[in-house]
Amino acid sequence: MVVLVIAAALWWWSSANAKEELQGTFTSVKQQDFVATITVSGRMDAKEKARLRFMAGGKVVHLGAKEGDFVNKWQTIATIDRAALQKQLQQNLNTYMKERYDFEDVKDDIKDKVLDVQDNRQVARDQYDLDNQVINVEIQSIAIQNTVLSAPFAGILTVSPTNTTGVQLLASDYFEIVNPETLVFRAAVDEIDLHKLSIGQQAKIVLDAYDGEEISSTLSYIAFTSSESSSGTVFLLEFPIAASDMSRYRLGMNGDVDIELERRSNTLVIPLDAISERDGKVFVQVRAADGESLEEREVTLGLENEDEVEVLSGLTKQDEVFLPE
Repeated sequence: MVVLVIAAALWWWSSANAKEELQGTFTSVKQQDFVATITVSGRMDAKEKARLRFMAGGKVVHLGAKEGDFVNKWQTIATIDRAALQKQLQQNLNTYMKERYDFEDVKDDIKDKVLDVQDNRQVARDQYDLDNQVINVEIQSIAIQNTVLSAPFAGILTVSPTNTTGVQLLASDYFEIVNPETLVFRAAVDEIDLHKLSIGQQAKIVLDAYDGEEISSTLSYIAFTSSESSSGTVFLLEFPIAASDMSRYRLGMNGDVDIELERRSNTLVIPLDAISERDGKVFVQVRAADGESLEEREVTLGLENEDEVEVLSGLTKQDEVFLPE
């Protein structure tokens, strides 16, 4: 009697374990076109983007554009008060003329004289004084020119420290212009994946702000030098954005880009979760002929993406693979 009880307990325990082992779902082996991709994160940026500052602070006396306006190349963005600078320039010009007349008087005095060492040194000092005054005039002229900010290219004024005149700007205040025709999605790829990439590969960008909406692009640039990030050594990638509507696509928007590495037609595909590795080999569990138990198969894999993998051998379209929970 005791033997029967133990046997029954063992049968129940083995049956329970068998049921536990089969906890999961079966999925059919799919035959379809398959695309291997790599996904990296990045953000929107622009290749033509400029921050314009005045060399020194000053009061804004003219605004040629306000934040959000489109500006043409060389269009005046802003002008600061130049009255004090012009007065300083006039003063420098007066000083220059005085130095020049003094220098001319010295030349007239010594033109028929044999100069000793001291005389030659005095002439040199007078020449240096005159040259310095010329430099002062040139510096002041440059300062006046720098009271005007002009757009270096056509684009949208995305940042302006003020939208009214009469405001005192600091040297740290800036205007920013972005050319919407040069929008790019910039992402960073880990160095271990760099060998998979090449210029011209197709890509799909999905921004966090427009989840599910794909933007078609191509890989147009791979940085020649690496950068350091929190995840290690990475290389910068660029993907141009054909659409130039900056009312939708704003600089700094985050997102992901799926880069197409390779494409296969009419191939067998299974979920990545179905595979396991052991002793350098890859295995999957399939539904056995009895429909109840599992049968282990060794498989050879090909391309893969984030969710699925191509099966080159070991399975047929009629097989069902087991996905453990």
